[in-house]
Amino acid sequence: MTSKPGTMSPDSKTDEAVKETFPASDPVATTGTRGNRAVAPGEMMQDAPPIPDAVTLRRHFPDAEAAKLALESLVRDGPVDPRHAEIASGSPSELRLKVAANDEGRIRKLLDTA
Repeated sequence: MTSKPGTMSPDSKTDEAVKETFPASDPVATTGTRGNRAVAPGEMMQDAPPIPDAVTLRRHFPDAEAAKLALESLVRDGPVDPRHAEIASGSPSELRLKVAANDEGRIRKLLDTA
């Protein structure tokens, strides 16, 4: 498609609109009130909603770094809410995770392989 001199084609407009936005799901804000995130940090840090039938899963790791990597894996693969997780520092470190009772078996398998 060709466009008239001095005008932009629809593809060029799209390219210009997404230029320098990374990641694509989190485009640069056009106003100074929101910052660069699609979600305000205060919204991301809200308390986790309670799990009515919560079960606590626990696993020990050699150190806090290993527990943190396991938690990141569970957040990605589970998915689990990281706000329902706690890492107790020490040697060994303990990862405590609250999950719904009906999801306990699946998350336990993921935790055991993490």
